[in-house]
Amino acid sequence: MGIRRIPRNYRGLKPTGRTLDELLPRTLKGIEKSLKTSPDHILEAWPKLIGEKLAPMTRAVSYRDGTLTVEVRSSTLLSLLVQHERARLLNLLRNKFPKHNIQRIFFRIGNYVDD
Repeated sequence: MGIRRIPRNYRGLKPTGRTLDELLPRTLKGIEKSLKTSPDHILEAWPKLIGEKLAPMTRAVSYRDGTLTVEVRSSTLLSLLVQHERARLLNLLRNKFPKHNIQRIFFRIGNYVDD
C-alpha cells in the first residue's frame, strides 16, 4: 500500500495544487491566533502594570504554563510584592489578558542590568 498522491474523486479536470487565495486566509488566522496567545504581550505589559516607580526594580522574565516569573532587585521588594501586591497584580493580569490562563506570579531575586 503506497501513498496516495491523487486526491479522492479527482477526475483530472483541475490542477491539484492550491492557490494563494485558498491558503492565505487560513494561514493568517493561524498567525493571528498565535499572536493573541503569545506570552510576549504579557512580558511587555509588565512595566505598565507594576507602575513607573517599581518598573525599574522589576522585570518579567518568562511566562510558562500559567506562571509569570518576575525578577526583583531586593529581598525587601520581594517581600512587599509577595505579601501585599501579588493578588492585586494577578487580578490586573487576568483582566488585561483574559485569554491566557494566568494562575500565579512567581517572584524571585535576580541580578540584571537594564538595557
